[in-house]
Amino acid sequence: MISRLRLRARLRAQKRHQAKLHHQEHELHCTSLCCGKRGESLEVTALIGDDNEAARLRDLGVREGAKVTILRDGNPLMIKVDHARFGISRDAANHVHCKFCD
Repeated sequence: MISRLRLRARLRAQKRHQAKLHHQEHELHCTSLCCGKRGESLEVTALIGDDNEAARLRDLGVREGAKVTILRDGNPLMIKVDHARFGISRDAANHVHCKFCD
């Protein structure tokens, strides 16, 4: 018989595995800044979501047509826009649609 602790540990491991698979599926189709990898350069195509958050990002230089370089992926996501470096949350990065730069 499996102890309660082992059962809980097994359920947590299954949840982590499902979350990882869900994120991998998300990355396949994602065009948001949140799925960029370290060293990638992207061009911002659109800011979606909350108007206040979009205005704040535009004030920081993250606007349509801007070139963004991912310095560190994680939470917060460290990015470079022009000569400025700063971190934004994954949630905010999810609202920044991008395409790869040539």
